[in-house]
Amino acid sequence: ALCMTALLMAGLFYGTNNTLLQLERARLTQSAIDSLVFGFALGLFALIFFSAAVTGLNSLFMARDIDMLLASPIEDSSFLRGKTLEVLGSTTWMIAVFSIPPFIAVSRSLETGLVFISLAPLFVLLYLLLAVLLGMTTSILCAAILPARTGRNIFVALFIVTLGLLLAVVHAAPNTQIYSSLLDPSGRSSFASALTHPLLPSAWLAQAFVGLVNHSCSEVITPALCISASLLASWLALVTCFRRLYRRGYCRLHTQPRACFLFSRAGRTRLKIFTIWPARSSWAIATREIFSFSRDISHTVQLALFLIICILYFFNFQQISAPTHVGPWVLRAWELIAITSFILISSLILLSICARFVFPSISLEGPSLWVLKVAPVTPRAILRAKYYTWAVPLTLIGAVLFASAGLALALEPICILALGIASCIVTHGLVALGIGLGAKFSRFDWEHPAELATSWGNLIYLLTGVATLGISFVPIGFMFGTHIFFPELFQSTNNLVILMASGLSVLLLINLIVGKIALRIGTSALTKVFNG
Repeated sequence: ALCMTALLMAGLFYGTNNTLLQLERARLTQSAIDSLVFGFALGLFALIFFSAAVTGLNSLFMARDIDMLLASPIEDSSFLRGKTLEVLGSTTWMIAVFSIPPFIAVSRSLETGLVFISLAPLFVLLYLLLAVLLGMTTSILCAAILPARTGRNIFVALFIVTLGLLLAVVHAAPNTQIYSSLLDPSGRSSFASALTHPLLPSAWLAQAFVGLVNHSCSEVITPALCISASLLASWLALVTCFRRLYRRGYCRLHTQPRACFLFSRAGRTRLKIFTIWPARSSWAIATREIFSFSRDISHTVQLALFLIICILYFFNFQQISAPTHVGPWVLRAWELIAITSFILISSLILLSICARFVFPSISLEGPSLWVLKVAPVTPRAILRAKYYTWAVPLTLIGAVLFASAGLALALEPICILALGIASCIVTHGLVALGIGLGAKFSRFDWEHPAELATSWGNLIYLLTGVATLGISFVPIGFMFGTHIFFPELFQSTNNLVILMASGLSVLLLINLIVGKIALRIGTSALTKVFNG
């Protein structure tokens, strides 16, 4: 983990340097640069705001320790300060750590002095604290009007939209159409002027940075006073809302009836027609798995982040162009590399999703393991029900990822269909492997679910999954390599169908063997747990 962090830090440093060089080459005007900086700062503020609102709802209303804390002889002021520090740490620690390399790169590029290096992080901390205080105040106001769970879902949706827009802006190069359209001088009266409005906190932060770079105390005093006054007003607003509305929001959460069509008796009866679980016990395990996943908002956010990574990955892949002025064999090799690279990255994304959600699914039973022990269901049926629960949605995601590779590369319809079938086969192997090894290396005595995703068992699953993907790429590479390098042999559709069917048959055999062995190991391990 330390080595990966060091590599990521180095990548952020050199990436920031590269971005600064691109900005210099683009020869943007000062107003355009101001709009970029102000827009990024405002996007960061919105990101922290929505994250603090979601975390505040979880920490203030839905945490496991709330009942105990409210029954303890703790003053309201101490309770609020502690929760504020908790939300501040959980929402800003990643930015505080991973902003160090970009900060060093900017300082090096601008040739700033010791004053900037020492005071700029303080302004950033106050800026993030202001976003956190406003987010927590909004969370209390929202909980007093709507149930905390409903408000949390709304803020999560806004958080995902804001993150997607921010990543899209960061992803775009300075010479692309998005920058030229947003920073057009004719449009400064609307968009750019709104970004640089003096009443926005981002304008205060940018003004403070400019003053620190220019070593001008007069330019620093005004934004410092604005940020300090805003922090004081935000804290007073948070305290007032907490004292007047917190109990109301807490009572609204616990008195609001929770009705969900999917988990009601009528919903189960109607939706059972479209399921593949004939046994009632399997349906109960599947619905509980879905409910446990949807109840934890961190799972939803992490899955959304995976999908955002996929979208950015598609955008990046579209920018790759084939080499020119080369021979036909080089072009064929390039096409094979492009296909295998696309499939490899898509498979690794599927493996990451399985490592985060599928592998811990057995261990997440935790304290409720005794329910499965006394229930009239076998360990094999439990693993099979969990397998089907995760295989269906991940097969859909994998089919979209693999088929996008064929569409992006303009392959033949038969090849695109073969990629879709290959995605289903690979997904079966990864999900079955995750369920089996998850039962083998299960931990039911965890204190926090995050421990399961960082355990040694998960590391073994990742290594085994990579090995399975490596073996699976042999028939995939043979299938597409033969078609690309010897196209004259497959002028007939029948020959191409035979080639694809042969490769997919070998791929299916590999993943069936891996899945069967993994599920057998998992069944044996879970049987020992039930008997132990």
